[in-house]
Amino acid sequence: MFLHSVWYLRSMSQEQFSPIELQLREHLSNSIGQRKYQMWFSNTAIECGEEKLEVIAPTKLAAGRINDRFTSELQQAAKTSFGKDVAVLVSYDNTLQQQISIPSTRVQMDTPTKVRRSKSLLTFDDFIVGTCNQLAFAAGKQITQEEGRSISPLFIHGACGVGKTHILQAICSMASRTTKSKVRYVTAEQFTNEFIASSRSGEFSRFRARYRNLDLLAIDDVHFVANKVKTQEELLHTLDTVGLRGARLVLASDEDPRHIRRLNRALANRLVAGMIAEIQRPDRETRCNIIKQLTTKHRISITDGAVEQLASQAVGSVREIEGKITRLRAAASLLISSDKEIIDVESVNRLLRCTPPTSLPIRMHHILEVTSKRAGIPVNELKGSSRASTIVFWRSIASYLGRTLTSQSYPELAIAMHRKNHSTVHAAVKRITELLENTNTALKMKNENIDVKETIDQLTWEVRSKANECAQERRP
Repeated sequence: MFLHSVWYLRSMSQEQFSPIELQLREHLSNSIGQRKYQMWFSNTAIECGEEKLEVIAPTKLAAGRINDRFTSELQQAAKTSFGKDVAVLVSYDNTLQQQISIPSTRVQMDTPTKVRRSKSLLTFDDFIVGTCNQLAFAAGKQITQEEGRSISPLFIHGACGVGKTHILQAICSMASRTTKSKVRYVTAEQFTNEFIASSRSGEFSRFRARYRNLDLLAIDDVHFVANKVKTQEELLHTLDTVGLRGARLVLASDEDPRHIRRLNRALANRLVAGMIAEIQRPDRETRCNIIKQLTTKHRISITDGAVEQLASQAVGSVREIEGKITRLRAAASLLISSDKEIIDVESVNRLLRCTPPTSLPIRMHHILEVTSKRAGIPVNELKGSSRASTIVFWRSIASYLGRTLTSQSYPELAIAMHRKNHSTVHAAVKRITELLENTNTALKMKNENIDVKETIDQLTWEVRSKANECAQERRP
């Protein structure tokens, strides 16, 4: 429901945002990424009315950048949060600078210094370790030690929101805290902007001094330099120079460097010269531990059953889990009665229905493509006549997802799955449903052990993501 009153948010503290404001900011952060959100929107005020959303930046330059780069994302976030299209305006108010400290839009070219300890700098202490990230975690701790030079450069890759930035910042935090090392953490976008600025101003010596006189250099979002020829050349020279001095290198990206398109081959080879560690999406146990940590941090009393329910709903990334907790916290403060202080499964289902996630139409071909990739079985075989047990199982999974994630009837699903009649689809869905009703949903297959519930949760998330990607590609 859209709020008819008007509010003007000058406080940048998240605790003071209204629930609907939290939703809007969360949708925006998920859309553009946490780092860009922090850079451009964490210090903005927002004014909302019945027909418009106005973002107020602290400077004219910031307002211009936001208007040029993020208007469509703001429109989508507003529509998702308020349930209708509203006009988006971007303005600025210089008085905001007196109330908040904004990120400088000028490129700072000072010499490298030891990273300062900060409450905002992430550490290893608050990182939840699971099977999905234990290699990257162990490698991150090792590279802060003297013997860690043998694995440099350390390259960490994984999907958005799984903890790459956390580990990079934790590495810098530990190295600067335990040694006298000169440490620098930077995103590839910052590196690019500073390189361009130094090119225009003729201050290459200061730029290179900043990056090449280090003991540890951490660069995040390396995929940003794809298709940027000059920046890639400078980055390669920087890595070579820093490496020859014996400094340690840590880098992160959404993809393995060998899979980043339009990346200089020499640079890609340099990035894979050390250790590569992948962070996968958090498994159920890790998700539960993250939820327990976050609810404890925010002083939310929650039952074990509610933790499990949240873990089954947020399977994509740590960022998605954080978003669920934020919405739960905001909704609970408004809707839970004082005589029911502990959040249980019923409360989770009721509260999160009040703030549903973005959901675009899902088609059967989305489900078949995702299931095919997970199973390693071609789509035509999933829709074929083979009675091999592995293929029958994954065919049943696809049928179950089709029944639960689309509005198609059994006859329509039978056509999509190339079945002769809908009774076979009905039987497949019933089989999976009965499996999910068991306390233990583990199933031993020919080549692997599968937790059916966990598999359904993961595939559901991937199918939704696939549908979103396809919808974005169709946009003009």
